[in-house]
This record gives sequence, structure tokens and C-alpha cells, in this order.
Amino acid sequence: MAETMEIREVSAAEYSEATGVAGHVFNSVAFTELNRVKADDVHYLVFEDSKLRFGIILGEREDGFYSPFSAPFGGFTACGVQRIRYMDEAVCLLRDYWRSGLMNTLKPVYITLPPLFYDCSQLSKWANTLMRNGRLQHIDLNYHFDLSRMSGYKDLIERNARKNLQRALYEDFVFLKLDSTSSADIERAYSVIKANRNEHGYPLRMTLQAVKDTVEIIPADFFILSHSGRDVAAAQVFHVSPGTAQVVYWGDLHAYSHLRTMNRLAYEMFTYYHGQGLRVLDIGPSTENGVPNHGLCEFKEGIGCAVSPKYSFEL
Repeated sequence: MAETMEIREVSAAEYSEATGVAGHVFNSVAFTELNRVKADDVHYLVFEDSKLRFGIILGEREDGFYSPFSAPFGGFTACGVQRIRYMDEAVCLLRDYWRSGLMNTLKPVYITLPPLFYDCSQLSKWANTLMRNGRLQHIDLNYHFDLSRMSGYKDLIERNARKNLQRALYEDFVFLKLDSTSSADIERAYSVIKANRNEHGYPLRMTLQAVKDTVEIIPADFFILSHSGRDVAAAQVFHVSPGTAQVVYWGDLHAYSHLRTMNRLAYEMFTYYHGQGLRVLDIGPSTENGVPNHGLCEFKEGIGCAVSPKYSFEL
């Protein structure tokens, strides 16, 4: 007879040893501990029956428990490929955990899954069980570029994007990969990104110090695009899972955007990561709580990106 699954709270060290390497860096203990000050408390939970099945890390705040609490996405860490019956059991356990016994509280649990392309089969099952046992909050549109398509890049992008890239390729741009161990190089890229955010009125959630601290535990790349000796565009990229890197921030200076700096920057980055043997470059969402930024969606689709859903649920 099958053993009943149980949920148990453990220490950070126990969680790390039990669950092993997380499927993506945002579910790692190292990343969580770096950012734990952004939550009132952090809970490491494991789900086990005859063996360990899953783990999840939740950041507690006044209004609920969050996975993630300081990252683009979180979700469960599975110990191997799991059947949906076990996922159902784990989700129901988690939903009821905080409302029973000594943990009596009415706080909801909020979970944002990785975009579907990270693991289409398993994430599809998680989305199904979370929707049936909880509530779908919203679906964000997340863009990524399949680097295996790079060999025929100019033929696959939209006509207008191809025209913009051709113009950018005629310009005297210099593309440079910076030293991610150099504080000065990190500041160099960050200053361009900060200027871009200020020009557009977009928030810049990571401080310079937060970026420097994070690259101590996450492999990262920084890029600069310069023109006539001036830095005009930059990008900050994290390596988040095997074969996949994620653009955390990128942007250009408005005064140079007519030179199609972002088309050139995207092309150079796609070329670089294709040469490095990566599978995918995750460009990130172009929605906020499910509401699309039409301009960003059109730009990313124009440069050859595919779109996949990123689901957020409430239990």
C-alpha cells in the first residue's frame, strides 16, 4: 500500500542536501539566502512519502507566501520526473498546510512558474494541477530566442526588423563582452541600463550592489555596444539553467535608438550565445500582470523570438 505524502519544514542546509541541484537558479538555496531580507521569513518545505518527491521555497510576507519572493519565477523543485498524481497531492498539501494545526493562517500561497519552454512537459502538468486546486491569477507572455535558428537568422526575422538590422550593421558599432568579475565593468553596463530606465520611466529593481552580490553566486555576462567611443546600449544576462541564459536587463540610450541599436545588440548577443553552444536565450516577459506592452511584444517578435506562457497561481 502506498504511503501517504507528508509535508515537512526543514532548514536551508537540509533542504539543499535533500533536493540537490535546483532546476533553475532562482530555486536555489544560495539565491534564496542572498535575498531573504526581502521577505519577513523564509520557509523550506519538502514533500515525501516512501521517498522525497518535491521541495518548495516560500517567502512569507504580511499578505501571503510567495514563490518566488524576489525573482522572475519559482515553483516546485521535483526530485526526478514525477507523475501528476504526486503533483496533485503535493499541491493540496501545500494549500492546506497553513490552515491546519499550529500553522493556522488564512494567508494564500502565490506561485509563478517558469515560462513553459523551460520544461514543457512537467510545467504543463504543474499548471494543470495548480489551476484545478487553486486559482489562475494571470498569464504573462514570455519571449525567448531558439539559438538553433541562428544560422538562417536574417531570413527568419520580419521584413522591417531585417531592414533595421541591415542599417545597424552598416553603423560603426563595437560589441564588447565585459569582465563579470570586474566591479568597474559591472558599473559600466549598469550605468547605461539605468540611464535607459530613467529615460523611459521604467523601474530598475536591482541596485548596483544587488547586481554585484548576485553575480557572486550566479554566472553572469555583461555586454556593451558602443558607437564613436560612447557606450550606447548594454545588457545584463544570468545563466539560469543548463543551456539557458536570461536577459535580466538590456536597453539603449534614446539619442542613438534611430541607429537601431537594439536590433544590433540582439543580433550580436544571439550570435555570441549560439557560438557558446547554448540552447535558448530567455528575453523575458513583455507583460505586467498579464497586460501586454504592445511595442515590446512587437519588437521581440520582429527579431525572431517565440512566445510562451508564464503562469501565476493562488492557492
